[in-house]
Amino acid sequence: MTQLIYIMDPLCGWCYGNSHNITALFESHRTGFNFKIIPAGMWAGANTRMQSPQMAAYFKKHDQQISRLTGTVFGEAYFSFIEQHPVQLDSEIPSRAIITVQELWPQQNVNFMVAVQQARYLHGKDLNPQDTYKVICSGLNIDPEAFTNAFNTREMHLKTLASFNQALQYASSYPTLLLEKEGKLYLIEQGYASLKDIEEKITSLIGH
Repeated sequence: MTQLIYIMDPLCGWCYGNSHNITALFESHRTGFNFKIIPAGMWAGANTRMQSPQMAAYFKKHDQQISRLTGTVFGEAYFSFIEQHPVQLDSEIPSRAIITVQELWPQQNVNFMVAVQQARYLHGKDLNPQDTYKVICSGLNIDPEAFTNAFNTREMHLKTLASFNQALQYASSYPTLLLEKEGKLYLIEQGYASLKDIEEKITSLIGH
């Protein structure tokens, strides 16, 4: 089956801005394409950051640009949350949550990823506590306890690290969208592009 591969990071504002494109693609092509999400680990391990006044100012500047270009709404709760210091910004935790759902509930991988992004950027939630993901699971009819049990395994930790390594091979910036067809990879989107442009590229490759 033809596959769309999406390289993103849960703490990437541009990836949040692109979430409506990915949702639309998922709704249009879910019966014909497999969707694979590769969280990139932008701020993980040695690159983990701490939220600070300087970082909040940086976020606000870029988020306004993202909102203007994409029409994506950043919530007031989010702008309040980024003023809280210090808060650890660790991509590994939300990335592992996305990987866990993709492994065990693959039909919900896109919906869960978008809900994780909305939890931070729309609702101002901290992506560090596991309770954040349990609430999202409940909204998507995923058993929160089954999720938590899997999330905390060494297996999911290792799969998340493998995802980060794979992202390095596929992309140098996020979001990046690839189409895999007959064993070959085609670049569909690197950075933000309009849904119209994305669909036109996909159509040119699949022939309809």
